[in-house]
Amino acid sequence: MSWDVFIMKEKYDFEAPEEEQPPVPPLGQRDEIIEKLTRRIPNLDYRDKAWGFLEGEGYSIEFNTGEEELVNSIMLHVRGGGTVMETIRLVCETLEAYALDTSDSGYIDFEQPEQAEQSWEQFQKYRDQVINQDN
Repeated sequence: MSWDVFIMKEKYDFEAPEEEQPPVPPLGQRDEIIEKLTRRIPNLDYRDKAWGFLEGEGYSIEFNTGEEELVNSIMLHVRGGGTVMETIRLVCETLEAYALDTSDSGYIDFEQPEQAEQSWEQFQKYRDQVINQDN
């Protein structure tokens, strides 16, 4: 079970009707994105251009970049525990992008570190509860 975080160039207004939404611009060319990310996050493994993998202290993140040369968004699949928020902030800073917490459809506000951490903590509690129910 993963905590999924959607990386996108501009915020999407979920309150507005879909037909009134401007198109969200792409993040950029895949090779350029990979180069930027691996320069800032040296232990990020992008042997497969469609999927990057990062092993952090107590957590792992899969970077679903996709098969297309023009990347519209990246989905981060976060597993484990530990402090992942700094890595997600670094991804957003590097790509000049926003992070959407798909579990609650809210954007992660890195200016409010306690609030940002709360999303990750809530997911971990939910995950642990689901796992314990299965035992």
